[in-house]
Amino acid sequence: MGPLPAKLASLGEPIGGARVTFAEAVRELGRRGFDLDVVDTARPRPNLPIWKILSYEFLTFAWVIWQVLRRARRSDLVFLHMSAYSALSAASTIWALCRMLRRPLALRFFGDSLYFTYHRYGPARRWLMDRTCLRASLVYEERRTRRAFSSRGNFRWLANTRDIIPAAGGQDRDRVRRLLFMGQLRKEKGLAQALDACRSLPEGCQLRVFGPRMPNTDFSLFDGHPRAIYGGVLAPEEVPGVLAEHDLLLFLSYMRSEGTPGVIIEAFQCGVPVVATAIGGVAEQVEQEKSGLLVAPRSVPELKAAIERLIDDPALYRRLCAGARQRGEFFRCGRHFDRLAEELRGLARECTKKGLSRG
Repeated sequence: MGPLPAKLASLGEPIGGARVTFAEAVRELGRRGFDLDVVDTARPRPNLPIWKILSYEFLTFAWVIWQVLRRARRSDLVFLHMSAYSALSAASTIWALCRMLRRPLALRFFGDSLYFTYHRYGPARRWLMDRTCLRASLVYEERRTRRAFSSRGNFRWLANTRDIIPAAGGQDRDRVRRLLFMGQLRKEKGLAQALDACRSLPEGCQLRVFGPRMPNTDFSLFDGHPRAIYGGVLAPEEVPGVLAEHDLLLFLSYMRSEGTPGVIIEAFQCGVPVVATAIGGVAEQVEQEKSGLLVAPRSVPELKAAIERLIDDPALYRRLCAGARQRGEFFRCGRHFDRLAEELRGLARECTKKGLSRG
């Protein structure tokens, strides 16, 4: 159970990281022999009045609960992928249903939302989470170095993994000329800082921006910009080609709950190094001066200095390109989903031993 991406990103349904991550899990578990009954929990959220968003949330919640009741008895386990922001309502309710139906539940929380949600709550809410959804058979987090839940025996690390085939044309990069900003264009993703830092790029350098507009996107920032252009919304199959056309990815989010962004993994697998903000799981992905450079969130001077350093130092840039390819291979699906598949099969075997499987 989780959110699947629409076939094409739109203003109403941008293709975000959670949807791509869940779709990757569906593909990889299917390739490993699982008989999957997929429930798509995606619902439109941006650019809608608040009453419509709340209506969609309620209807989706009710529909998902019905799907658990209807399908869980035919299954050996339930695997729920979600943001922790709904943990108290959706995840806790589904945990209770799985207990009632005597089916194991595995939970996967996207990004870094579990840590921030849990510690934002007061003692009563944390107590409730501890005694419901966080007692699931397995709980997966993206952050490997997170120590907050390390003492809990049911918690596991699951990397945000991608498998992208690099397009031709990007293997011989030796200098920085074409910069790329790609993702949902919301304020917290650092678009304004990217545009500001790139105003003074040398002649011949350019920043191209791709992604769906979000409600707080200020597109007047592009007006009269000497070095930046907006390229529109990309379909998933276009991403490798666009990455091949660029020399450097800028990832400048300052969202506190940022996990391990998939776009960085995709850039690495195409040999494109990254200048990124040291926030959330990004500092685990980007090895400083090996596969990219890390800068402070919202710091335009640091961002400008990092870009200028790579423009002026081709040897450093080539070293980062090689490091990016190596880092990208680490995040390929293989061993990560092999381990996940074995752990889920272990839960299914326990269900079978108790005489509870499909029936």
